[in-house]
Amino acid sequence: MKNFKTLLCTALLSLLLINSAVPALAFTEDTDTTMYSMYVNDQRVGIVRFPARALLVYDSIERGLKEGYQEEIFIDTEIRFAEAKNAANITNDMVLAKAIEDAIDVKVNSVSISIDGAKICHVKDLEAAEKVFVDIKAPYIEKIEKQEDTQLEEIAFKEDIDFGEEVVSVKDIISPEEAVGIILHGNQELEEYEVQEGDSLWSIAYNNGVSVSDLQNSNPDLDGDLIRPGDIIKIGQQKKLLTVITKEKVKYSKEIPYETEVKNDSSLEKGKTKVVQQGEKGQKDITAMVTREDGQEISREIVEEKVVKEPVKHIEAKGTKEKPKPKPKKTTSPSGSSSNTSSESSRSGSGSGSAVVAYAMKFKGYRYVFGTSGPNTFDCSGFTKYVYGHFGVNLPHSSKAQRSVGRAVSRSNLQKGDILCFSGHVGIYIGNDQFIHASNKRDGVKISSLSGYSKKLITARRIF
Repeated sequence: MKNFKTLLCTALLSLLLINSAVPALAFTEDTDTTMYSMYVNDQRVGIVRFPARALLVYDSIERGLKEGYQEEIFIDTEIRFAEAKNAANITNDMVLAKAIEDAIDVKVNSVSISIDGAKICHVKDLEAAEKVFVDIKAPYIEKIEKQEDTQLEEIAFKEDIDFGEEVVSVKDIISPEEAVGIILHGNQELEEYEVQEGDSLWSIAYNNGVSVSDLQNSNPDLDGDLIRPGDIIKIGQQKKLLTVITKEKVKYSKEIPYETEVKNDSSLEKGKTKVVQQGEKGQKDITAMVTREDGQEISREIVEEKVVKEPVKHIEAKGTKEKPKPKPKKTTSPSGSSSNTSSESSRSGSGSGSAVVAYAMKFKGYRYVFGTSGPNTFDCSGFTKYVYGHFGVNLPHSSKAQRSVGRAVSRSNLQKGDILCFSGHVGIYIGNDQFIHASNKRDGVKISSLSGYSKKLITARRIF
């Protein structure tokens, strides 16, 4: 815009030319030794003896300023002189020229940026003003373009943006980059912090006395809450002056739960169940219009749903056949006499340990719900009961009661299908030191290592 050294040389050269053209008497005619303080826009710029000479210096500075700017400039300056009493020294011409230049208020045409009616700053021209908001949108556009199955439909601002033409001091003009900083972070400078191992946005915010939303506002290019050691995070509590609104078309898939149907089966005894058809979840593809403010989702509207896989109904047979009454069994008493006793065994079904394991594995990943015994949710004893019920074995729905079913086997003789009884828990041994069980609400039906399991094995029971 301007070069003071060149300008000053030009001013001094002009002074020399003027001095050579104007008789010295013009400056020395008055033999009075009175000195004057020179003021430019009420700012004292120096002590002079000859006001006329000082005005020549001013004229040279103003002419140099007008030649140094490419654009049109406006200079409206008030100059005055006042008698300087007890002044010691006359101000050097070069010092006077520099002080005059600093005091002159150069004004230029500019474009003001206002947000919701509040004037924020001034930039050089309309092109610079538009660049400010292009730069603010850029991180959001780039982030969306990197995401698969996401398409940007619209990006705008929540607040009203207005541009206006205005003549202001050249000192008030800022660059588009400075304008972006003010709009996003305010005038306060942000501190930079290098992310360390183990840091999270929450810990950084807590340690620096700011909120997580403050960090997100100060770092619009963050990928959600994901940060890595070595990343540079800007820290500040400035309030954003602008809210970026994006509308994105997002495509994703969602599971369709299957229905469960229970049918009465007169060929099965009461209390027994059998899976006729294993249920399978379906799948549908969804297209949604997601609206976000500063990257945070505020609404989601489903615009299209397409079923790509129909769910398969889970069908289960429920026994209605009356159980046969147990026949009395003759036993010989110690005295040699016979007596009739009756007993009921839970081992009324048939099958093999391998078949039990194969069936149990079908339910891996199903949810754990306390007090349930299938077909879609289980607790630990409900799971073993449901699996063995498929083979006609009616187990009690109690982990403690299941310690007495079948016959006991040692840990060294475990076979597939054996029921493992722990303190307050049961599972089914599947071989290779592993067992399947309805673990807890978090994990559901899962496979665990017997030797690495936290609970102590109390007993193992073999049904078949």
